[in-house]
Amino acid sequence: MSQLTTIALLFGGANSEHEVSLASARGVLAAIDNAEFDVVLVGADRNGRWHRVATIDDLTLIDGGSGGGSPLPDLAGIDLALPVLHGRFGEDGTLQGLLELAGVPYAGCGVLASALAMDKHQAARVLRQAGIPVVSGEVVSAAGPAANTVAATIGYPVFVKPNRSGSSVGVSLVEGEPGLAAAIRMALGHDDLALLQPLDRGEEIDIGVLQLADGSLVTGAALRVHPAGDAPFFDYAAKYTAGGARFEVPADLRDQDLARLSDLAIRAFIALRCEGLARVDFFMDADGSARVNEVNTLPGLSALSQFPAMFRAAGRDLPDVVSTLIARGLAARPKVDSAARTARASLAAVH
Repeated sequence: MSQLTTIALLFGGANSEHEVSLASARGVLAAIDNAEFDVVLVGADRNGRWHRVATIDDLTLIDGGSGGGSPLPDLAGIDLALPVLHGRFGEDGTLQGLLELAGVPYAGCGVLASALAMDKHQAARVLRQAGIPVVSGEVVSAAGPAANTVAATIGYPVFVKPNRSGSSVGVSLVEGEPGLAAAIRMALGHDDLALLQPLDRGEEIDIGVLQLADGSLVTGAALRVHPAGDAPFFDYAAKYTAGGARFEVPADLRDQDLARLSDLAIRAFIALRCEGLARVDFFMDADGSARVNEVNTLPGLSALSQFPAMFRAAGRDLPDVVSTLIARGLAARPKVDSAARTARASLAAVH
């Protein structure tokens, strides 16, 4: 028998999306091919301390107060790291930078793409420069007269969200100036900048992009989000509560609209220098015009998540998606021994 490839499933994290990461880790762990991969669970607790654990639930017990752990993950003997940490300190390029420094191959987007996509305002600037239509927005660092002016210029109702966050954490829809200050303060509880955007009345259509081992890109089926009941937008509860939203997948779209969205999704993936996978979220009007709302470089991989549903509808189940992601990571970032890394660094220094 050939030796199994050892995969470190990195999950948890010291941020507001800790529980989301646990759900994604459970989805990946259930989907991974145990005949091909030996999985090591490496979790970060809510304080950012790392632990090798036997089960995902063990990390929950550690979060309950048993303490310990290490400031850095134990990646000894790992062939490839598979990060499923959403949000800050996991999806924003910091963990990817650590893996680069440690010389550990990993799957998914790299440092630049992760940092750019997490910063919604900067990502929009890059996409706009690439000729890709985006939802407009402005950032503020505090509530007050300047923020009031920005909101009035955008026009109410206005969305207020942390500039660097995900899963709709800290997001508010504000109907008028009396509610603006509180919404900004809530957003600033998750980041140092709050992003103000107009209410876009287009339908939310999402497109998943998956990179194959040879570097080619494929898209999943389009997904239309139908928030349940009177929900004003696709908020955290709707995303992670069964029945909180209905996903229409594949979305009923005209061929020309689907082709345009798929093209824009791939262009956005390339413009942000993404790698492995991403989910591109659009707002689309009845006439087919569309704009990117955001690009998620580590989409949810739980049973309720959009990304697996999109590719399942396109004929790729989650085990296939996970195997493809791992294969691309191994191909794009082959393991380099320490001697070769030192020689390469020395050569770079000379030139």
